[in-house]
Formats: sequence, structure tokens, C-alpha cells
Amino acid sequence: MTPKKDVVVVGAGPAGLYAALRIAEEGLDVLVLEEHEEVGTPTHCTGIVSSETNRLYKIPNEVVLGRPASCLVIAPGGNVAELEDPGEEIAVLDRAAFDRALAADVLKAGGAVHTNCRVDRVTRGEGFVEVETHHREPLRARALVLGCGVTFRFHALLGSRLPSPILHTAQMEVAASPADALEVHVGRNVAPEGFAWLVPFNRSDQAYLKVGALLRGDASAYLATFLARPSIESRLRETPRDPIRRLLPLAPIARSYADRIVAVGDAAGLTKPVSGGGIFYSLLSAEFAAETLIEALTDDDLSAARLSQYEGRWRERLMMEIRIGRWFRDRLTGLTDRGWDTFVAALASHDVQSVIKRDSRFNWHSSLILSLLKQPGIGSILFRSLFR
Repeated sequence: MTPKKDVVVVGAGPAGLYAALRIAEEGLDVLVLEEHEEVGTPTHCTGIVSSETNRLYKIPNEVVLGRPASCLVIAPGGNVAELEDPGEEIAVLDRAAFDRALAADVLKAGGAVHTNCRVDRVTRGEGFVEVETHHREPLRARALVLGCGVTFRFHALLGSRLPSPILHTAQMEVAASPADALEVHVGRNVAPEGFAWLVPFNRSDQAYLKVGALLRGDASAYLATFLARPSIESRLRETPRDPIRRLLPLAPIARSYADRIVAVGDAAGLTKPVSGGGIFYSLLSAEFAAETLIEALTDDDLSAARLSQYEGRWRERLMMEIRIGRWFRDRLTGLTDRGWDTFVAALASHDVQSVIKRDSRFNWHSSLILSLLKQPGIGSILFRSLFR
């Protein structure tokens, strides 16, 4: 049996890697286990962040693919609302490169990252957690961080059920004509209970689009239908490949901690309900997890009662955002295509645009949502959606 680690992290995504980085910076012995052969692949996320992310982790310039100035929301009937960057320096990341940069920083801080190392079994013993992988001897650690995304293989250890609801996503990159603005396409025939997106960027002087769909149902089929539209297909410069598919939780798991174990990021069901974005919540939850574990390891108290402080921290910061975002999202999913046309037209109006410019924040949606509800054109539309 190898010597016991302080912390083993399952999963080398942003949440797991950032938790490992913060723990390693405190001089603790931390090991990250990643099932794939290379950190960052396959890429599961479009990778759009704001400059606020830099308060947690300084994003290297070399992983930024583009900085779009606006986002177009496009309704089924053709109405368009343009949402301008309110000065938050929105960036499109090379997600694989971003994850690899995080992993490199973990190594610099004294941690370790093992790839091609799938975790098959986790058990708790007296004073340790034991991790069994598919080709290495068992590892023991004082604590375990679940940063394994939406697999939810080990959540029985938390006494937690799967998060609900869970939506489906499909996404890919495809060579395309140059473009400047992000696009979000809505409508029941586009993406039931969700949306499709086009995100322009450049790589090696070639223009590309990150394309995807988030919805309830067969995301791959809806994405293929969306990309086959003449208005979209004419912009593509290559035949789309099979997309990468994943599940996306829109609500937290029932409990994100147990004796010696915490779950972070997607593994804890922490995503922004309106947009499905997860990078900022992943890093923020990893920060809270690392703070809690560092304190608990110092006091040699890894009990569930002590680690519950982690959940208290993220709930205090995020839970109101999640609840308001869920309520707003539920109202949007009730819109008919005609309702979407009216809603997007209202978003484009001068009064609502003024509210958006004043109150919008990329990572914090609640203040804007509450302000929008005070606008007659928005509030009445959402109220009618309750009766669809």
C-alpha cells in the first residue's frame, strides 16, 4: 500500500483541478486522477467566461480564442435582440488548453496529476478513503474530492440522489465563415426547453464556430436539424462531425458532503440554470471546498459535520441565484414560439435594453431577472407562460 495522500481528487476538470491547486498551494499532498488519456479531452463545454473569473484563477492569454462584443438572441419568427457586453470582457476559451493550464499549475504547486486512470471504486475506512483504479494499486487519502462531472457514480457515498432536472447537450466545433457576435436561437422546434448556440472564434487564422444545443430530448438530432437549416448550413465550411454529448444538471444534488468527501462543480449539480454555464460555479465551489478541507485537515477533523461548512459556504453564495434562475428558466420553457417572438421583441425594446445594460452581470442573473419582471412587456409574457 502506497503512503496515504492528504487529498485525492477524482476528475481533472476545472472544479477538480482548481480544488487541487488551492490545496497544493498550502503544501498538502494532493493527487488528481483523470480517466482520459489527456487532460481537457474530450471537451465538454463551450468555454465562455467573464473577467470576474480572473479573481479566482488568472486565465492565461494564450487560452483565449476570442472576445465577442455582443450576443444576438434570435426568436423563431426572426425577431432579434442584441445584448451587448456590459464591460465584463467576455472571453471564449480553448477549454482543453484552459484545463491543461490548470493541470500545469497543480504540478508547479507540488501536486500530481495521473491520466488514463479511471476510478472504479471508492470505500471509506477508519481514518481514510480508499480509491481503486482500473490498473493501479489502491490509493488511500485523508479526504476525497469528487470533481467527476455528471457521471454521479459515487454519489451514494454522499447519501445523495441525482440532481433534477437534467438536460442533454450536444456540441462541436466546425470551420465557418467569420462572424463577430454570439448567437442564441430559441424556439420549440430549435431546442425544447433550451436553446441552440453559435459562438465564433479563430484558431490558426481560420474562422470557426462552436455550435451546440441544450434541451430536453435528443440533443444530437435537434442540433443536426438546426445545422441543416439553409441560413446556418450556408455559413459552414465543412461537414459537421458527430457531436460530443453530455448531461447537464440544472439543480444541486441533495447533499454535497459526507465523512471525508465533498463534491464540486458539475458533480455537485452546480451550474447557472438560465444559461447552463458551469466554469465560474465550478471554480467558486472548488474554492469553498479547498478552504473547508484545508481547515479540516489542519484540525484533523474530516467528519461530515465539519465538511458541512463547505455546503454552507456555497449555498450562502449561490443558492438564491440558483432558485431565481430556476424560476425564470421554468417560465421561459413555458413559452410558445409566438411567446418567444414577443419576448425577444420586448428584450429589443429601448426600455428593456436600458434595464439590461444597467443590471446585467454575466455570472449573477438574479438582479437582472427581478428587474425584468418589473417591465410590463416582460412580466405579462412570463405570467401567461404559467398557463400553457
